[in-house]
Amino acid sequence: MNKTFNKSIKSYGKFLKSYLRLGFTFSNDLPNMDNGRRLPEDEKLDKDVRKNLNNPNSNVGAGPDPTSENKDLKEEAILSPGKVAVKNFFRNPLGVIGLIMFVAIILLVFIGSAVLPFNQYYSQGNLTNVAPGGAYMNFPKEMEKEGSKKISIGNTFAVGLTNEDNVYIWGSDNEDKVLTVPSEVKKALQGKKVIDVAAGDRHILVATEDNEIFGWGNNSFEQTKMPPMQENQIKTEGIEKLGAGVQYSVVLTKAKNLVVWGSTMASRLNLIPSEVQGKVEDFDTSPINMIVAKTDGTVQLLGVLGAENQTTMPKKLTDGTVFVKKVALTSSSAAAIDDKGKLYVWGPSRDQISGANVPEFEAPIVDIQGADTTFTALDENGKLYSWGKDNYGELKTPDGEFEQIYASYFNQYAVDKEGNIKTWGLNGFRFGSDDQGRDIFTRLIHGGRMTMIISLISTIIQVVLGVAIGMISGFAGGRVDNILMRVSEIISSFPFYPMLISLSALLPPGASQTQRITMVMVLLGLLGWTGLARLVRGQILAERERDYITAARALGVKNSQIMIKHILPNILSIVIVNATLAYAGNLLTESGLSFLGFGVQEPTPSWGNMLSAAQSSEVLNIYWWRWVFPALAVFLVSFSVNLIGDAIRDAIDPRANER
Repeated sequence: MNKTFNKSIKSYGKFLKSYLRLGFTFSNDLPNMDNGRRLPEDEKLDKDVRKNLNNPNSNVGAGPDPTSENKDLKEEAILSPGKVAVKNFFRNPLGVIGLIMFVAIILLVFIGSAVLPFNQYYSQGNLTNVAPGGAYMNFPKEMEKEGSKKISIGNTFAVGLTNEDNVYIWGSDNEDKVLTVPSEVKKALQGKKVIDVAAGDRHILVATEDNEIFGWGNNSFEQTKMPPMQENQIKTEGIEKLGAGVQYSVVLTKAKNLVVWGSTMASRLNLIPSEVQGKVEDFDTSPINMIVAKTDGTVQLLGVLGAENQTTMPKKLTDGTVFVKKVALTSSSAAAIDDKGKLYVWGPSRDQISGANVPEFEAPIVDIQGADTTFTALDENGKLYSWGKDNYGELKTPDGEFEQIYASYFNQYAVDKEGNIKTWGLNGFRFGSDDQGRDIFTRLIHGGRMTMIISLISTIIQVVLGVAIGMISGFAGGRVDNILMRVSEIISSFPFYPMLISLSALLPPGASQTQRITMVMVLLGLLGWTGLARLVRGQILAERERDYITAARALGVKNSQIMIKHILPNILSIVIVNATLAYAGNLLTESGLSFLGFGVQEPTPSWGNMLSAAQSSEVLNIYWWRWVFPALAVFLVSFSVNLIGDAIRDAIDPRANER
């Protein structure tokens, strides 16, 4: 027993010795011992400890560094839930991508609609279904090097003849492949001198020195081929001048006779009066008319008569009072220059071309050219003047001294004294044109503004109704909860699209566009709040039993203040997430309604009715740009908003994905 006691005393003594020397520690942290003897590394450790204790700059035994502690506290400071959510949101790359995409679309749509001029009633029959592209006026440099003899302009292209008798074609191609010269035409033109060229709306003609005519492009009415009935006449009399219009072609022979062929049934332009034949000095074309300057100095209009370009023609131009040398036509107005350089312009006042719209000229006019809605004149000093309707930049005339001018359809060319060519007018459609010749890009921008505003307002209505009804139902409980939830179930049980279409049909036939748009917004809001109301109600049921609500009631706070000031901020995150997703859904719904013909109606654009106009198989297969760009716009907005909504949800509740 004494041995056992002595052994215990020795063991306890070793413990006290160890405690006094090192302090109490866990066994894993004890220095290495070997039968009570200190190892060399232990001695080294003791020396380091004593050295640090004697060093005043040492941090050993002095507690934590206050500088690093403050830094850690700053980094780990408690942030407000809003700041935490924002921080989490911007850590989500998909959310940031969605936000950037959505903001970019909003800026493009709303700034673009404020900057881009837009007339929803404007259409242009000569520019229907034009493919996306540009460079309509990017002429080859050889036109300047070789010198320009003539430039003739089509709707999206042009053809030029140089002083070296070379033919060049440029612009944007169309379904008629007008920029591609057929191999048989190339073969036929080999070794022959081209003396004249002409461009119609969608076809090109060239005339050779042996009085042959070759053409390509649209040939719906045989307008690219020499007419068999008049072929001998043309070859016998010789070709003085070529011309072309909308699907028809014209030749002025050296015997002062006109030959017209192609699409002339409606205009009867092929029926040239006998008092005109043999007396034609000059002519110009429009879609349904031709104007002729005769050898006796008088003017005569051919084709569809009775319009203001005939009825308002100055009498002195037809009775021989003045001698006319040059004539020109727009789509519905006319102009003539007499031998003294005086210009006469007439036509409907709506064209903004005649009367007070004609500019003051500094010198006599030597040339006049007509485009679709504008005239361009050249005075003897080489100065240019353009006036009319500026639909595609046709009035942006360059400064300088010029010798030649060419204009037709929507483009103008001017050649200065050094042979340099200046151009202005339509240079292409970024996203193509639709079946009425309207720019799809412009309609996409203005239609996007309409679609996004409708979606926004309908979402606001949904959120206000859903939050209000959900909060009242959840907080009040009992009979009120029962009634409101049954009403929401009844509304949500209705088939959504059939219900919207049925209610849309209640509008009177003469309802204005504003009434129709208002109806769409209200219906989307009234029928779409039920899901949010049920979600809010569930959150209210959970929140109203919490301690802070009990405390507020004990303090006598009114129920309305409890709901608005205490409960609503705690469920706001859920409302925001739901609102973003509802916005994307409303955008798709509005597009679907307009697509079905029950939303925004033409001519007011929206992404939905732009898609509605592109339903046919022909459009889907050939004119792809009419549906691809509106569909892509709807997809990008919906996709970006969904990315934002998902990122907000994850930012507010980071553990949602783990659950």
